[in-house]
Amino acid sequence: MGKISNTVNYYFSDNKRFADLFNAVFFQGKAVVEPELLSEGSEIYHQPEMRNAKTEQSGERTERIRDVCKKMRTGGVLRILALENQELVDYAMPFRCMQYDTMEYGKQLDEIRRRNEREGCLDTRAEIFSGLLKEDRLEPVYTLCLYHGEDKWDGPRTLGDMVSFEGEEDVFRTIFNDYPLRLYCLNEADNLEMFHTEVRQLFCALQYRKDRAGLRRLLESDPVYRHLDRDTLEALAVLLKLPAVWERKDRIMNKKDDREEYDMCQAVREWAEEERQIGKKEGRKVGRKEGRKEGREEIRAAIVRNLIRRGDTDEAIMQIAECSREYLASIRKEM
Repeated sequence: MGKISNTVNYYFSDNKRFADLFNAVFFQGKAVVEPELLSEGSEIYHQPEMRNAKTEQSGERTERIRDVCKKMRTGGVLRILALENQELVDYAMPFRCMQYDTMEYGKQLDEIRRRNEREGCLDTRAEIFSGLLKEDRLEPVYTLCLYHGEDKWDGPRTLGDMVSFEGEEDVFRTIFNDYPLRLYCLNEADNLEMFHTEVRQLFCALQYRKDRAGLRRLLESDPVYRHLDRDTLEALAVLLKLPAVWERKDRIMNKKDDREEYDMCQAVREWAEEERQIGKKEGRKVGRKEGRKEGREEIRAAIVRNLIRRGDTDEAIMQIAECSREYLASIRKEM
């Protein structure tokens, strides 16, 4: 997993940001998911042991881990809320999310069966066969895929988009059990006002990844960028590929009511000014270098002109001035 994915996962492991993301995407910003009700729900899923068809030997079990997973209990229902963050377009994403969900349901089923067997509460043939009581229920799973890449998402958005049909008139399409991908593409976002934490500032800034001038205008226009928390500043520096901003964190930090705040506007201004100064310095170096080069050429031309007036031979002039016959001819033409 790369630095960008790790940064996004860590950023949304915070309950307030996680709840803000789900509320904005699914509930138009209404506070349905409450941060206080969230608890850590990360699980390691073990895929069934696979057999190698060539060697007939059993393969190793593979482990899969959710990017971010939370549990939330409302009333008597425990819900599993999961986030998959994606930087690149994945043409298998609907299947991947479906696989994560089925592994979660499979884990729940195994736990229920072990509990029922341990407690010896299975009586009927149906209960013994399934390992479940009639009233046993699974905890619902909700998976959101956050795509924050720069390219347009041109991948499938449902499992059906990955399946081959004989056109729109295929009658089998109507009986196919589709699986929708709950996808939020940041580069298609038009509801950023639905966010109520600094997730809004993060997502707004990412709209200007290829427009540094637009980014500067955004930072100057929104005062929140002068009072960012540490995590948001780090996420912006990593996702905008501005390491110079993070390197200045100690210089742009202020404390307010025991809370650390970071002024990203100041960091960007300092970085831009340093870039301009470096550019000017390099420009002066190039100018001096070009000036010295022009001076040397003028001296050489003067030497050639004097030698021509003195009547030296072409061979002697070329040897003394270290010039070509074409250069000598051009000076004669000027004279």
